Amino acid sequence: MLDDPSQCFLCLSSHDTIQCNQCDQVATCRQHVKTHTSSVGTCYPFKVQNDWEMGRYLVATRNIRQGEVILKDPPAVLGPYTRSKAQCLNCFKKIDSKNRFDCERCGFPVCDKECGRGRYHEDECELFESVGFRAAVEEVDEFDQQYSAVTVLRLLRVMEREEEVNNNDDGCDYVPGMIINLMDHNEDRELEQPNIWNFEKEFIINFIQKCKLGKRFTETQIRRAAGILATNATTLELPANGFGRGTAVFPTYAMMNHSCLCNSKTIINEDYSLQVVAKEFINKGQEITNQYMKAEKPTIVRRPFLREKWFFDCRCSRCSDPTECGSHLSSLICSKPKCGGAVVSFNPLDNKSDWLCMRCGAVILSNRVKAVLERAENLISNPSEEDGAVEHYETVLHKLSSQLHQNNYLLIDVKQKLAMLYGNTAQYSMLSMSRPAKQRKVQLCLDVMDCLSKVESGYSPWRTNMLSEMTRTKVAIARKEFSSGQLSKAGLKAVLMQNKFLMMYLAYQQAAVVEKK
Repeated sequence: MLDDPSQCFLCLSSHDTIQCNQCDQVATCRQHVKTHTSSVGTCYPFKVQNDWEMGRYLVATRNIRQGEVILKDPPAVLGPYTRSKAQCLNCFKKIDSKNRFDCERCGFPVCDKECGRGRYHEDECELFESVGFRAAVEEVDEFDQQYSAVTVLRLLRVMEREEEVNNNDDGCDYVPGMIINLMDHNEDRELEQPNIWNFEKEFIINFIQKCKLGKRFTETQIRRAAGILATNATTLELPANGFGRGTAVFPTYAMMNHSCLCNSKTIINEDYSLQVVAKEFINKGQEITNQYMKAEKPTIVRRPFLREKWFFDCRCSRCSDPTECGSHLSSLICSKPKCGGAVVSFNPLDNKSDWLCMRCGAVILSNRVKAVLERAENLISNPSEEDGAVEHYETVLHKLSSQLHQNNYLLIDVKQKLAMLYGNTAQYSMLSMSRPAKQRKVQLCLDVMDCLSKVESGYSPWRTNMLSEMTRTKVAIARKEFSSGQLSKAGLKAVLMQNKFLMMYLAYQQAAVVEKK
């Protein structure tokens, strides 16, 4: 589809649009003028494009620097998971069975009167009150089917409201008019996910109909809302202790395409808004992509999950490369005598493909590869009672070194765990560890960074952890050598200065992905 400069940068409407007089890169319709600019008045550097193959996706309207905020997206809807235990329907806190407060209007337990009248609980509360339904939540620590339809009802109310607004965005706290463009994949879901499809029928559709809301929302409308949530919702980053689980739909963010080598990072703020930050330099006209799964996951895990959850077969450059950009996250080791070559998938775009050794050409059947990985996972997850965590993981690395490539995702995960255990446990504290143990920790950090840097650029939690741990260990080694006379004062100063700069760089990288508020 050819780019029409008169179309709104977001909804692609050509009706009543104006050219942005600040950046002169996009046109906006009346509904989405505010969406184009940040809270400080700068223009966000993206626009939506659409074609028959890719659907809607985001591209850069100018060169975007690493660490720059690309967009900020308030949630159109947020709420509990469909499989949820009792939690406050306004703030997501878990319900204390000994000190609970039930909403006066609908009966659902909430924190207090304030949460009972809260903005997030308002929609379903009004709906339940209008038909005289009152929830009866008894066990707060078990799945309660009364929660399954809550977020669907909230989305249905948003969809109603968008029709009511009818091109007037007054009072909208989210990006208006965009929910209608989101895919539900209901045809695929009905065919390929019968268990989920039947669950929605029993716990969402039937529940809404029993609540006498069936006349207001048809089964087709309910299915549409449930499909939008299943396909486009993002998990909220709630505190681990004292909170339940939450999910949200961000309309602009939902239009971004996945790439296993994405160029952006997603952050969810305390106010539940979402922002997208550039992980690397992005050229004008380049597609802006995100990642639905962690970069540490190998192709043999990523592609089946992407297919199962989002109904597409990723064919990006990483998925097409048997070595995964040289990282070898999926690779095994050839068992032929005196070979030891890397064993990779013959065709990584075929999940049932056989594998072959890159050195001797030996073919390994796919079911045998799966068996090797399953045995390795079982070994890792079942430590012997006499071994501590460090001893167990070191034993695992030794036993699996003849079967799995040193960068195989299972071993990289073990190395990350070991790197964090050394120097941070009572038995292996930084003060008590021997020099070889400290050098082992540094090597583990280097192994992880060398592997994962091939598949993920820019800021990431694993990179921060590994660099921080490596820096701390190098400083500890240098101080020990200085105290024993093995290192001069100038040498110690050089190490401290080098690692000070590294820590400053880490702090800058972390700060670069957080928009100033």
